[in-house]
Amino acid sequence: MANEKYGKISFDEASIQNSPSTIKNFIVSDKSVNVQEHHLDLHYPHIVEGITFAICTKGNSRIKINLQEYEVTANTLISIIPGYIIELISESDDLSIEFLFFTFDFIADLKLTMDIDIPEKMGQMPCLKITEEETQSLLEFHSFIVKQYRKTDHLYREKIAKSLLYTLICEVMQLYHNSKLVESPRTKSRQEELITQFVELLFKYHKQERSVTFYADKMFLTPKYLSKVIKDVTGKPILQWIDEMVIMAAKALLKTSNMTILQISEELNFANPSFFGSFFRKRVGMTPIQYRECR
Repeated sequence: MANEKYGKISFDEASIQNSPSTIKNFIVSDKSVNVQEHHLDLHYPHIVEGITFAICTKGNSRIKINLQEYEVTANTLISIIPGYIIELISESDDLSIEFLFFTFDFIADLKLTMDIDIPEKMGQMPCLKITEEETQSLLEFHSFIVKQYRKTDHLYREKIAKSLLYTLICEVMQLYHNSKLVESPRTKSRQEELITQFVELLFKYHKQERSVTFYADKMFLTPKYLSKVIKDVTGKPILQWIDEMVIMAAKALLKTSNMTILQISEELNFANPSFFGSFFRKRVGMTPIQYRECR
């Protein structure tokens, strides 16, 4: 895996819209997508740069997400967050999906309340089997979003799309809230176990800890070995994984809370606001205050 080349699924590659204008940081399929007809070759590992919800409406496939293999059939909800690695192993000729693809920035100002176990469930069950009724409910939300998305001359098009997306996200969270974690019958490889364990620890401790040594100690590994595994498997340095998780948390606090920069820097365990500001600006390209004030 060390020399494996990873592609990226960004907004440029994912844009398959026929409409003359897309909403910044938000793409939605306006028709069922046949994977075989799509120009993006998913038959080798790709790192996803946005948040994705996809619904399989027909056909079947085998897909790897963070090295774990899953079976996708009709009425399967696929939930992907930034940094996940996906690879399409096989698919039927009639495989079709509907999807929404958006950045964290697009929803950063939405005041989402999430149960603490939902991120864990999404991580352990990125492919969630749901009922026909639940599928149709999500597709109805999706269809309504598409209808509003097409209104390119509507003054409040983006605000409406964002509000509808908020509702759909709440529906997805409810599905995960109702679900029960099921252990995979297949034994994971050592690398799969390490990636899964690292991501779970990162979700749990990213607000307090940013050192590789901390996570390595938690996993009873040397920092050098953990760093090598993460880089070899994902193609992305471990510090980048940690930084991106911290930045995601910072963006959420800046957009959804009234906390001061000092309070946010303390929440994320920075020595002082100045250090937090430098950290944020280097990775986002603007200061925390500028990000809070931007659309």
